[in-house]
Amino acid sequence: MEAQTGSRDAFSALCQHFYPGAISFAVKLCGDVHLAEDAVHNALLRLSKTVNKLRDPGAINTWVFKLVRWQVLDMSKQQKRYQPMVETAFFFSDDKFEDRDLAKAIAKLPSIEGQVIHLFYLEEFSLKDIAKVLEIPHGTVKSRLFRARERLKQLLEQDC
Repeated sequence: MEAQTGSRDAFSALCQHFYPGAISFAVKLCGDVHLAEDAVHNALLRLSKTVNKLRDPGAINTWVFKLVRWQVLDMSKQQKRYQPMVETAFFFSDDKFEDRDLAKAIAKLPSIEGQVIHLFYLEEFSLKDIAKVLEIPHGTVKSRLFRARERLKQLLEQDC
């Protein structure tokens, strides 16, 4: 709420809070660290210009991740550099994600399923919030999460 009134310190704290998760999510989306960094920076710039329009401060999580997603998609189209990553374990912070085999398995998931898993487990978003970020119906999120879990189970059993 302070960021909405123009407090630079509050906005800076907001950016510091969201930056690690936003970078991780952006890398998952595009597979390119540099593109992800640019997209997150652009999303945060856009947020700085529009944060005062946010009516529900509790929706800031979904709004930031939606901005990041839009920026990644726009920049990927512009640069035509979309290349899914084979290995994303490097980008998960140790405090959120310690199982490297699981990170490798998540990287093998289809893009949208990987996004759902990332937002649900790593960012701890609700199904409703994931639906808002990905702009898909709530039921679709549930089915994709179910499929992603089943696929992860298969991938992990194959590696054992």
